[in-house]
Amino acid sequence: MHNKRFLKTVCSICLFTVLGVDPLFAATGKSQRGILTNFEIIERISSEVAQDIIAQIGALQQGDTVLLNKTKSAGNVDFIMENALATGMRDAGIMLAVETPNKDASVAPARRYRLSYQVIRLSLSYPRVARKWWLGPREVARAARADIFIQFINLTTGDIVWVRESHKTYSDTIDYSLIKSVEDAQYDFTRPPHSEFKMTRLFEPLIVGGIVVGLVYLFFSNQKQ
Repeated sequence: MHNKRFLKTVCSICLFTVLGVDPLFAATGKSQRGILTNFEIIERISSEVAQDIIAQIGALQQGDTVLLNKTKSAGNVDFIMENALATGMRDAGIMLAVETPNKDASVAPARRYRLSYQVIRLSLSYPRVARKWWLGPREVARAARADIFIQFINLTTGDIVWVRESHKTYSDTIDYSLIKSVEDAQYDFTRPPHSEFKMTRLFEPLIVGGIVVGLVYLFFSNQKQ
């Protein structure tokens, strides 16, 4: 009799775990704070690239200007990198200019430089959507990457001053319930495709069915006594 009661208790706990643990963890996941949105992650790695480039440029003479020239695009996400470069260089006191056909020597600055850059990759993806443990909450792994190729050219002499590649990455894991809150409906690049490993869905019905059968058996066994 005691064994049956013990078995009934274990089955009840298992049933609650299978049916209730995921919603429970999902609810607690919604209370997390300080999680970057996908847009903010791309902004962060773009800013890190910009700081690398600015450090490489170093100090310029008064009156020198830099022309920004993008020669390769990664898509509609490029504007984040462009903004990071423009903002970072302005904050560093670097004078930016737009190249024009009229190059009047009388008004030309001491020196002009061209920062020519290629956005090879600037993206965010969900490489893994799965449960941390078999019966645990679903989690989403996020991975962002920026790959930029840069040339800094002295337009006065025509010399390539330096060539550089900058690579920045970011990765973290968030609760599946937070996906909608970190994505932005306005930008496709913040909503990468995702698919969950479905193996657990094949076994969960079998486990639940076995537990239910066990509980029914125990119920009728107790009725006969």
